[in-house]
Amino acid sequence: MIEAVVVCEGRTEASFVRAVLAPDLGRRSVFLQPRLIPTSSGAKGGALTGQRVLRFLRNALRERRDAYVTTFFDLYGLPADFPGVRDAKARTDMADRAEAIERALHAEAVRLAECRQERFFPHIQPCEFEALLFSDTARFADVQPKWQGAIASLDAVRRAAGGPERVNDGPKTYPSARLRGALHPKYNKVRHGLAVAARIGLDRMRAECPRFDRWIAHMDSLADAGAPTCRP
Repeated sequence: MIEAVVVCEGRTEASFVRAVLAPDLGRRSVFLQPRLIPTSSGAKGGALTGQRVLRFLRNALRERRDAYVTTFFDLYGLPADFPGVRDAKARTDMADRAEAIERALHAEAVRLAECRQERFFPHIQPCEFEALLFSDTARFADVQPKWQGAIASLDAVRRAAGGPERVNDGPKTYPSARLRGALHPKYNKVRHGLAVAARIGLDRMRAECPRFDRWIAHMDSLADAGAPTCRP
């Protein structure tokens, strides 16, 4: 049995891991445990800071020497103190920025936890969770039939961007902002996000989102790699 802690940015991401990713990977005996970072007394998720994330990752990596740890964060809105963010700003491509931040986060978390490098494999979405929902925009109408009239415009956004993971990350054009502007009744992340994702399905998301696919493939490969030994 392989166990992997998935440190999620917010409740929607944690629910997505629990409802969509975990059942699929569980069939390969890779068991995912989504976790949220405490941000205040009684609150978890969101409000990421570099210090808060690194402290949580260090503790998670030290807690179980025989488990893997990964992340499910958005590139959009990462704070300036987050590892790699300052240097990554010089890169124009969102995927390049995400990869640079992943490398910096990996190096710093492994250093602080004093663990083997393969136990931690960070994943930064080039844009937020809602970008995955652009993998099959027709499924929005399955959740809310009144959204049928907006499907063509949402699909045009996906095609113009060159794929779901490249939907613009500007302050008014990031994926959830586009959904809120196009969908009436208004799109709600908590109420609608997971429902649309479940209808799209993991296979379609992987086919449309190369970086997301590589992350899932890495987790799937853990079944062949086996659990880490109890050494750090």
